[in-house]
Amino acid sequence: MYNMKRLTGPSLLVAALMLSSAWANAAPDAALLEKCTICHGETGISIESAYPTIAGLPVKLQRDALKAYRDGTRDCGPVQRMCKITKELTDAQLDELAAHFAAFPFKPAVQAFDQKLVERGGQLHEDFCQVCHGDSPADAEKSILHGQWSEYLRYSLKQYRSGHRKQPPSMRRQTDKLTDQDIDALVSFYASYK
Repeated sequence: MYNMKRLTGPSLLVAALMLSSAWANAAPDAALLEKCTICHGETGISIESAYPTIAGLPVKLQRDALKAYRDGTRDCGPVQRMCKITKELTDAQLDELAAHFAAFPFKPAVQAFDQKLVERGGQLHEDFCQVCHGDSPADAEKSILHGQWSEYLRYSLKQYRSGHRKQPPSMRRQTDKLTDQDIDALVSFYASYK
């Protein structure tokens, strides 16, 4: 145990840096983490198409989504689990979870897709999505669409288009233009990414 009276000058600075570093790198509580990994996998790579892979998604994106679930400004859809889990979490816990899953690399889902729709989906991606979502997971400024689970992506795009999921005005302008057939083509294009 340190004698606080002896910590002065450089020693105090080193101790403060050690404490702040430990706090910044705090891992989420194991029991809380288990609630997340049931659906999203141990490293944020989901094995079920209804749940998105969250590994490698930007910290801010994950933190904002978790806060929106907690605060009730994001629809939990058919699976209310996210809202129930996040309801009692502090901002610090949300930050820890976001940083934890963002630290793992994204891995595209291996899934079926309609090859006939891939070319059309690629054109729609160029026209509406490429600026923010890039040409690969590594290029995504926002959420990673390439290789994301189709079922989750289809549901999310329809939620954005209907206005049931909050989104920036620039995305709203794009999703308003999409038909169900456009969404199917985009989903097939993103599912084809390996």
